[in-house]
Amino acid sequence: MFRKTVFFSLTLLFGLLAATPERAVAQSNLRIELARVATTVKKALDGKGEDSVAVGQFTGPAHIPTSAGPSIAQILSEELKKSGLTVKQRSNFTVEGRYRDVIDSESKLLAAQLKVKLLDRQDEVVIEIDQGVFGDATIPTLFGLTTQLPPGGSNKARSDAIIEAIDKPKTAITNTRISAGAGSPFAIELLVKPNAAGTPQARAAQDKDGLAFVPIARGEVYQVKLINDADHEAAVELNIDGLNMFSFSDVRDDKSGKPRYHVVLVPAKGSVIIRGWHRNNEQSEEFEVTDYAKSAAAELKSTANIGTITACFSASWQENGTPPADEPTKAGEYSRSGDATGRGAQVGAKFNEVQRKLGVVRATVSARYTK
Repeated sequence: MFRKTVFFSLTLLFGLLAATPERAVAQSNLRIELARVATTVKKALDGKGEDSVAVGQFTGPAHIPTSAGPSIAQILSEELKKSGLTVKQRSNFTVEGRYRDVIDSESKLLAAQLKVKLLDRQDEVVIEIDQGVFGDATIPTLFGLTTQLPPGGSNKARSDAIIEAIDKPKTAITNTRISAGAGSPFAIELLVKPNAAGTPQARAAQDKDGLAFVPIARGEVYQVKLINDADHEAAVELNIDGLNMFSFSDVRDDKSGKPRYHVVLVPAKGSVIIRGWHRNNEQSEEFEVTDYAKSAAAELKSTANIGTITACFSASWQENGTPPADEPTKAGEYSRSGDATGRGAQVGAKFNEVQRKLGVVRATVSARYTK
């Protein structure tokens, strides 16, 4: 089942981000809010003498082709289990919901609204939960956005940039390179091979209504090239169909049981090719476009809006090192914050574990591989 491959060295960020409070909180914003949802669901089911629940679909807004449903379902499932509930495929009760972009009435900043319903066997609503999620790292990933964010910009300026990316999406495409703008140092390319034995080749992207699309047929395998033309190292969070590339990793934190890593590092003026889902620091499983029943998203029981690849770029530096000159000394509160991709054959992918400090999000780049 192993495919012949060339081993390469890839720097990997240590998953415990105690030394990186701004970015650590940003990455966990969604989990924090879903933990609150799980607590509410647990209380409701305790009142009914129930100890199990099924997790259904989470769908996004119709005006944005999003793919975060599987990620929401996965994190909520983990938090429900942590609360003491058993998550089953079939249960007397099901939790499901929707997510959409809204303007928070108090802060006037962009937020993601989670509307979660707990349903009984008759599909009657037992409780309905409204939960808001902030964070200029979290929101672009949820909605699959391409945008540049001013590192030292105010909360309002960064929020406005994300709003514009939703209302008036734009992407910069130069043949196979996809970036947030002509002057942006951060970009991605999709390398596609037609079959298991093929040679991966960069495939040209198409601009469709401001969104980047790369045609990839069922049965083809692809890789994601992360490009950093900046003068500093970059940390990149890569999400495929709403799932972090470490979602299926066997390397877990001993206490929480969650994946130990969530970003990879790309050197200054360099690039890194991500060949698939991380399983351990020696092997990955290829990104393979397959029928939905075999896809990674299907494993999490969600069919909501698949087909989005999002890379979220931040500056990174050694713990005792110097951050980029334009990195804010104090991040804003909100800065902290059909076909599908399946898990293919295992391939060699050498990872090294290091510690870094991370800065605010500077750019997110998204590509759709199916419509």
